[in-house]
Amino acid sequence: MLAGAILAWSFWAPASASVAFDSKLREADAIRTSDPAKFQQILTDLDGLADSATKQQRDELEFMHAYQMVRMGDMRGAIGKFKELHAGAASDDIRYRSGAMLANAYAITREFREGLMAAEETIASSAGIKDRDTRHHGLVASGILYNQVGEYELGRRYARQVLDDGANDRNRCIARNLLVESSLHLGGPFPDEEAVGALRQCEQIGDETLAGFSRIYLARKWRNEGRTQEAARLLEDHLGEIESTGYQRLIGEVHSLLAEMKLMLGDTSAARKHAEAAIALNGGLVDSLPLVVAYKTLFDITEQEGDPAAALDLYKKYASAERGYREDVAAREMAYQIVRAQSFQQGKEIELLNKKNEVLQLQHRVSEQKAQSSRLLILLLVVLVGSVGYWAFKTKRVQVSLRRMAETDALTGLCNRHHFTQQSLQTLGQAARAGEDVALVMFDLDHFKSINDRFGHDTGDWALKKVAEHCRTFCRRVDHLGRLGGEEFAILLSGCDLRGAKRVAEDCRVRIASIDAQPSGHRFLVTASFGVTSSSLSGYDLAKLLSHADKALYRSKREGRNRVTVFDRDAQAWKQLQVVAGGGDPGMAPGGQPEKVVPDAGPERLTS
Repeated sequence: MLAGAILAWSFWAPASASVAFDSKLREADAIRTSDPAKFQQILTDLDGLADSATKQQRDELEFMHAYQMVRMGDMRGAIGKFKELHAGAASDDIRYRSGAMLANAYAITREFREGLMAAEETIASSAGIKDRDTRHHGLVASGILYNQVGEYELGRRYARQVLDDGANDRNRCIARNLLVESSLHLGGPFPDEEAVGALRQCEQIGDETLAGFSRIYLARKWRNEGRTQEAARLLEDHLGEIESTGYQRLIGEVHSLLAEMKLMLGDTSAARKHAEAAIALNGGLVDSLPLVVAYKTLFDITEQEGDPAAALDLYKKYASAERGYREDVAAREMAYQIVRAQSFQQGKEIELLNKKNEVLQLQHRVSEQKAQSSRLLILLLVVLVGSVGYWAFKTKRVQVSLRRMAETDALTGLCNRHHFTQQSLQTLGQAARAGEDVALVMFDLDHFKSINDRFGHDTGDWALKKVAEHCRTFCRRVDHLGRLGGEEFAILLSGCDLRGAKRVAEDCRVRIASIDAQPSGHRFLVTASFGVTSSSLSGYDLAKLLSHADKALYRSKREGRNRVTVFDRDAQAWKQLQVVAGGGDPGMAPGGQPEKVVPDAGPERLTS
């Protein structure tokens, strides 16, 4: 969410030429967030004076133009300018700040892989930046990006580094907000003073955009602690100030949060108003949790009002938004893993090149020593061949390791969702051509959130690993077992009919229920709900197999959990007729609530 805050950063660097030009630059810097229209006018005036400016001053002006492009939504143009400045600016500081802004701009366009690469380069060069404020700029920008991809400990580390280094008021405001955002996502209680202090810091510098971020964090903290009325009042009292910023992402976040809290407080009219306002700003909320929450709120209201047709339409939009949000989160996490793997591989390649260079230098010195004996020359050749062979072997091992990292879920050791999908598509294609049976088993751990909440995420991780160990024993070499995300797993059984798949699912259910939790240090029961389908029911299309197995799984959830349910096409068609007739959505649990609830992962980080 804080990615948008980087736009409010100070980007002043000392100039050494025209006093008039410098004066204009300082004036633009002072009003860049408070008066965008005047800021644009000053840039136009500076363009007219550019012929008399130094190279460094022109670079500074181009940096401001790129900044303005970001504010106006021209991300492609901004990325192009930041690239040019990062490669050829006269000042190290401007090159450094351009790299930091380039990382942020890539995050806004959801190009997280490129953004993370730019952030890693920024962090690596920060030690050589003498100006403290400029150095802090890059570090906090990188921390914000790491928070966006779910690496909250890294975000916290860079924020602490900036605060401990005597940051200026603006960088201090952003760093403190970054710490609060990290605390919300890492879980566990933290004092009001941490969030309130960040808010007061941002109010002190008079930046309503940054103060708006602070209020969202504080409101979420209070909402999580049951202080919903107090949290809603905080946002309502300052809604006008937040809307005055004109920043759609921030405004949409606030309306979405107010919609959720107003519904919790029973004020459906206000909840509807805020949800519709959030959706109206969906240009800034695509693939975001606030958009999911807004559609979920409208769905709940419509269902309460007894309008099944409208409720079904809203549920489809809610499900689509939730799917987009989860895919976006997965893309961020995958981008981080890929960039870390690439960095590791590049480091090894550089190490290999350094070793080769050392050998070449040694050969050169030997060639200059005419009295060198042939015996030493032979020894050096052996060292060269052995070194190249050894590092070629090491590089091959690194490549294999990287491939395994990209295909494997780090916690359980099973296939991750992407690799499971690729393997399943290949197997289904072969089975379709050969006319062989294929079955799909999906299962989801029951009440897993309560295990995390009561005993902590380490215990939850222990349970997930135990489930993976037990279920792996039921799979043959031709089967595919994968973790789709969170506590959800799937098994694609090759050459297996519906009866065999149901038997495997039942055996797996019994084995999971037999897990002894005492080694974890706690006492709790681990069970799972299963959904089963096969190619004879659902065909060979992976999406349809997953959809049908998912429906059967949620039928297991509704009927009491810890059971196996086979997809029933006739029953599903009857339930769809019930929805149209007002009989409830088949994807709903008793009481009309969706079976899966989107976890509150905190406010979506701003990306502009």
